[in-house]
Amino acid sequence: MERPVPPTAAAASERRLRALHPDAGPVAVGSVDVDSGRVVWRTPADVRAGLGRAFVLLRDGGWPVGIDVLPLVDGELDVPVGPELVIGRPASRARSTAERVPLTVVSCTRQRPAALQHALQRIVALEPAAAEVIVVDNAPQDDATAAVVDGFGGAVRRVVEEVPGLSQARNRGLAAVGTTYVAFTDDDIAPDPAWVDVLSATFAAVPGSVCVSGAVLPASLTTRAELLFATIGGYGTDVAERDYHLSVEPPPSPLFPFHPKLLGTGANMAFRTETLRGLGGFDTALGAGTPARGGEDIDIAVRLLHAGHLLVRQPAAVLWHPSPSTEEGLRRQMHDYGCGLAAAFTKFASHRGTNTAMARRLVAGMSYLLSPSSPRRRDRADGFPGALTRAELAGLAEGPVAYAAAVRRRRRLERMPVG
Repeated sequence: MERPVPPTAAAASERRLRALHPDAGPVAVGSVDVDSGRVVWRTPADVRAGLGRAFVLLRDGGWPVGIDVLPLVDGELDVPVGPELVIGRPASRARSTAERVPLTVVSCTRQRPAALQHALQRIVALEPAAAEVIVVDNAPQDDATAAVVDGFGGAVRRVVEEVPGLSQARNRGLAAVGTTYVAFTDDDIAPDPAWVDVLSATFAAVPGSVCVSGAVLPASLTTRAELLFATIGGYGTDVAERDYHLSVEPPPSPLFPFHPKLLGTGANMAFRTETLRGLGGFDTALGAGTPARGGEDIDIAVRLLHAGHLLVRQPAAVLWHPSPSTEEGLRRQMHDYGCGLAAAFTKFASHRGTNTAMARRLVAGMSYLLSPSSPRRRDRADGFPGALTRAELAGLAEGPVAYAAAVRRRRRLERMPVG
């Protein structure tokens, strides 16, 4: 069911990752419309002027069709900008359909009004627009988020979830959705202008799909920490659509469907609303704001796949997202990532329905985590800071205990009276 990647894609991906190696210096970030020649920069001109490379999203007719790292001279691209930049890019089923489906955008936030203001400005300006934009104000301590939402008039609706936790907030948003499809995102993102259109078109083009996950690209690549994160953060280098189902042969990975990041990240996932509700929404023992710190995105993807559903990886649905700008911030993020991943895997190993499948993939999983020859380890060669690896390993070790604590917390909350 998954269409093969062209033989040259792996070599191109490796070249682009090498170009983002921290030792090669900062990289500008932007997007290019190859049909019009228009370039939109995310990196300020005074910073670009001293850089030699640019990480660019390539668009054709407004539709994202590729990613590349291109030379930069005096702050501008040093290559001809035209259709030749996207020759050989894979065709898109979604782009070829004229149909669209109504889709609600849900953004969960907790005491970050400034970031939310910027994100909402970009979300409500999208064309075509989302059917509705909902902000979930999670465990509010003041009226700052309410004031931001009020500033958008009727364009944005606010709902409140008093219990802290990202999965709690997403489930509150899910309950408020009135459309057939819903997209979840963070409060500090900047959507590509085609984001909602690509998600909507993908659901229309693949009627059996219940989840479409998009790409999350770096908003900045000027610090060493941002570049380090880029080399391990799963940023793809093509925008080919891929279908995922348990019947896929051969499996896209020895770890499938438990492969981290293969199915995307929770900051950019859209669902068929009733299907997600039918599974009970996100697991409130996982995710930011719980002892587990994460893992809710791989958990929901695995649960959907084990229920027999079809998921689509659609990297043309692009969000720009800030990365940790300092190595201390990156260390914390890697610790949280390791903790969340191990928490999710603890759940898979202990639950009927996934434990047997997990056991069959134990050797592959250990190889993925520890083998020097695994793609994950190769990306971290050439002087990758040991402190970051140790932080992730510490998180992995903490994950099983954190998951047990998170389950106890969830049970306490479930016993609390409503209202």
